[in-house]
Amino acid sequence: MNTEIADPIEVTVVEDRELLTLIAQKRDKEALKELYDRYRHPLGGFLRRKLYQDKLVDEVYNDVMMTLWQKADTFRGDSKVSTWIFGIAYRTCLSHSRKETKHTSGSVDYELEEVGGDEESGAVESLRAAITELSADHRTVIEMAYFYGHSIAEISQMIDCPLNTVKTRLFHARQKLKNIMQTEQESIN
Repeated sequence: MNTEIADPIEVTVVEDRELLTLIAQKRDKEALKELYDRYRHPLGGFLRRKLYQDKLVDEVYNDVMMTLWQKADTFRGDSKVSTWIFGIAYRTCLSHSRKETKHTSGSVDYELEEVGGDEESGAVESLRAAITELSADHRTVIEMAYFYGHSIAEISQMIDCPLNTVKTRLFHARQKLKNIMQTEQESIN
């Protein structure tokens, strides 16, 4: 019986910054494909919550990736690549929103995991409903901070907004969520 352990397969994960450099310097399509696949889920969720129209998500996502392809050489490295990409996505959403003359509000599908029984499921549903009542600016900072884990400084860069304004929006968004949730709880009792 051979008890030797085989060498583990070595998997190399290329960092986002390296992929962006390959795109900027060598127009590497494989690097673009890797970033395209890597950001599909997180950015897709972000775009769905911003656009409210599933048919626009793919179009805007492709526009974001095209902008990344065209402007990769403008990345200065002042932030994480993800911050830069989410900033592109945010501005692309704003641009598409301005172009849309007819805005159809659909249901927002927040990807909050339901963990537990009916009571926790109800709380998740309440939170989903409360988030839809926030203004677009408040919803954006809540999503970026709590769903995607971006810091206040990163959010400030993404949405091209002063740091203190982001802090203020987060404060007011949390207050509004708290009030909405309390009002709902009172109406149940």
